Amino acid sequence: MTDTSEVGTYRRLFHDKFTEIEQLLADLPSEALTWKPFERSPWQGDAGSLGWLIAHAISSTVYLLKRAEWTMGRIEWGEVQGDQGKEEFTAANQDPANMLVRANAALGYVEQMLDSLTPVELEASRPHVKRPELVFTARFDIQHAIEHMSQHIGHAQLTRQLWALQAGA
Repeated sequence: MTDTSEVGTYRRLFHDKFTEIEQLLADLPSEALTWKPFERSPWQGDAGSLGWLIAHAISSTVYLLKRAEWTMGRIEWGEVQGDQGKEEFTAANQDPANMLVRANAALGYVEQMLDSLTPVELEASRPHVKRPELVFTARFDIQHAIEHMSQHIGHAQLTRQLWALQAGA
């Protein structure tokens, strides 16, 4: 039976997003991860490579869920970072197999985090360490992680389609 609770819904949405990352990486050659449809646009500047888009989708998801954990009082502010710290866009992003391992590890973290949530923790809120006018809530950060991940996966899907067209794949 489908879990229709709030956390069950988050779990389904995250699983859908990580499945889309698997689909993006399936049968993809390494050179596709460094491909950009253009270098610079007069609107919004530099383009991100396919690998950068996927890496950021993964890293920002972990970052936002860590921020939710901080909001709940589980971790210290210094522990709020992406899955590879500040080095989310390394040469390892050029290897589809490595990216899949990275995505699976992030999904493991997501599952563990969601499995451990309590209703009281979902209600947690806390002002930013350096900017107290910004108040974070655990629920918002979880929802924002899904939204932000979805946006970058959508960008990656379009980028992969453009790569396939130019590669004749």
